[in-house]
Amino acid sequence: MKKITLYSALLLSLVGLSRCDLNVIPTDGLTGQQITTTSDGLPSLVNGCYAIFKDATDNGNNWYLRQYYQLSDFASDDIVCAYKTEDDLINSFRYKDRTPEKSNINSFWAQNYKIIYGANVAIDMANKKGNDPLSNQLKGESYFLRAFATHNLVRLFAKPYSDANKTSPGVILREDLTDNKPKARATLEETYQYIISSLKTAADLMPSDKPAERSGAGFASKEAAWALLSRVYLYQNDWNNAIAYSDSVIGSGLYSLTTAENYANYFVNARNESETIWFIPFLTIDDKREGSIASMIYNGPSCWGEEGVSPSLMEAMGFGTEMQGVDQRWQLIETDNTGEKNGVTLYYVKKFSNQDNSATLSSPVMLRLAEVYLNRAEAYAHLGDVATAVDDLNTLLENRLIPAAGKTIDDYKYIAGSITADQIVDIVLNERRIELAFEGHRIFDLLRNGKDIVRNYWGFHLDTYNGVPASSNPGLTAGGVVFHANDPSDIYPIPVNELSTNKLCVPNQ
Repeated sequence: MKKITLYSALLLSLVGLSRCDLNVIPTDGLTGQQITTTSDGLPSLVNGCYAIFKDATDNGNNWYLRQYYQLSDFASDDIVCAYKTEDDLINSFRYKDRTPEKSNINSFWAQNYKIIYGANVAIDMANKKGNDPLSNQLKGESYFLRAFATHNLVRLFAKPYSDANKTSPGVILREDLTDNKPKARATLEETYQYIISSLKTAADLMPSDKPAERSGAGFASKEAAWALLSRVYLYQNDWNNAIAYSDSVIGSGLYSLTTAENYANYFVNARNESETIWFIPFLTIDDKREGSIASMIYNGPSCWGEEGVSPSLMEAMGFGTEMQGVDQRWQLIETDNTGEKNGVTLYYVKKFSNQDNSATLSSPVMLRLAEVYLNRAEAYAHLGDVATAVDDLNTLLENRLIPAAGKTIDDYKYIAGSITADQIVDIVLNERRIELAFEGHRIFDLLRNGKDIVRNYWGFHLDTYNGVPASSNPGLTAGGVVFHANDPSDIYPIPVNELSTNKLCVPNQ
């Protein structure tokens, strides 16, 4: 069996199965013979797991983070598609065209299991090394990474968690480095228990003061585990625990929201910002250019510029109103330098551009304080605590809005007394949509809240769009406009590479 070398320093990654292995090993399970470590040992192994997030050696445009954002955001109502590319990314927009054979689906599935397997090997190695602070930190990071990867899988390849769905298939759980044989999918409840247990273990292992070798937000931390727990519990509808772990992050005092005055530059400088809890560091050498995250949604050098902000999101943000000048989140959308393709006006996105003056370079933020406030706000909203939910929303707005002349911030804040318990969840979801746009949240926020996906605007998400808009909008009955929250097409098919090598794994229906 072909051996695999693990490189260090966050520049290279674990590589996957050789083609000759696919007929005997399921794509979610490697073997101990398929991975070795460098002389740097445990740190190099854990660094190799992080490196998978940005390594494109074997996957071309199907590298991890590009798929992380495209599989989620391109399926939502936040981004419009103006070109019917031959790239498999088009199937994120076109639900009915998704099949188990698509390369991006197979690649993302396999890359997550590489992270999970690498993390399990690192956990085993750390157990053998002892109980020193660095080994515990690295072991905690490994538990965190396997939880993060598993949650990304269950969000995309399984139904949203609910009491009605909790016995439905989740994903395949790999418990340790020996767990690599064909295996059935766990239930949703078992999958979430695995994720939560891994994150709690991670938080317990990682010290409050990280070892100097793992300093900075480029590595996971105790607080990153808490932040991810607040997200996971929100997805599980466990409002009280979502609040508790949000409280832990906010109460740590380690993070602060970027101010409205500085927000336009937040993502360019995210590596050094106090709002950032965990990010993936990219250097100039890591710039993917035509294959970057930005390349499809921006119009700078090396960009395709085939997608842009949807009319639906533009409206939600207050396009054409004073909010374009007040809300600093508009600074990350190109409203002056627009494009047009196939009858679609494109307003480009700058969230993943302009680090080190490159149109295609950024260090993507995976967890930040704004999301934690919004997690807590949504949890309070579901509990009917309007006043506390509004407090969190207003804290965010204080750091995102610059009042127009003659007005104060109070003119833009929510007033709890004018909002009912029936209204507050939708208000929070709208604020989540605006704040977290293009960061991989919107589609899941809709589905887990039982909301339909409505894309009543022209573009190649439509079944029969020919590049010529026929009216102001296609209408709700047009193919590709509305997908209900319980439509089986909402979730991606289990990849063929898994189904063909693991007969215990059932496909999605």
